[in-house]
Amino acid sequence: MTFQHQQLTGPHGSPYVLGQRIEVYDGATLIGRVQSVTVSAERDEVRLENFLTTDFADFRARALPKLVLAEVVSFIAERYPSVHAIGIELSRDIEGYEGREATLASARADILQSIGTDGVRISPKPHAGQAGHFAVTGVWRYDKASVAALGAVLEAQRAAYRERMAAESPVPPRPTLRQLLRKDR
Repeated sequence: MTFQHQQLTGPHGSPYVLGQRIEVYDGATLIGRVQSVTVSAERDEVRLENFLTTDFADFRARALPKLVLAEVVSFIAERYPSVHAIGIELSRDIEGYEGREATLASARADILQSIGTDGVRISPKPHAGQAGHFAVTGVWRYDKASVAALGAVLEAQRAAYRERMAAESPVPPRPTLRQLLRKDR
């Protein structure tokens, strides 16, 4: 990541090795993880599955999943030039979306398309005890159009994240007139 305090690492903050899970940190806080990173035998394709972002409600409201996804795709594309295709599957259940799984799947498809992913598909993914569970899949290919789309999303999401973080930074209270005029200072 290109932020002052954000980084992508291997497990437990170790240097990343292709094929390991990817952890995304903001300072010391883990904000996202890709649990499953599968590399093809030729090491030219990668499949990313089991994306997790923090369960903090305020982080979710910040559209953090879109930023984490874009950062992870960018990280692999920039760091591993031999990788020309990144398969992505988004299928994790999110609490609070019961009965609105199709809406969630559609939003995930929009996110994949926004970063330049081709062949985006929404497919039913039967899950014990849950009707309406969907997997959203696609392939991000390293080409001019995909790189441009990913770059635009990264720029917008990074700016939005910085703005949200700055807005949440505690502002010290301003002294009152009485405090300023006190003679015992």
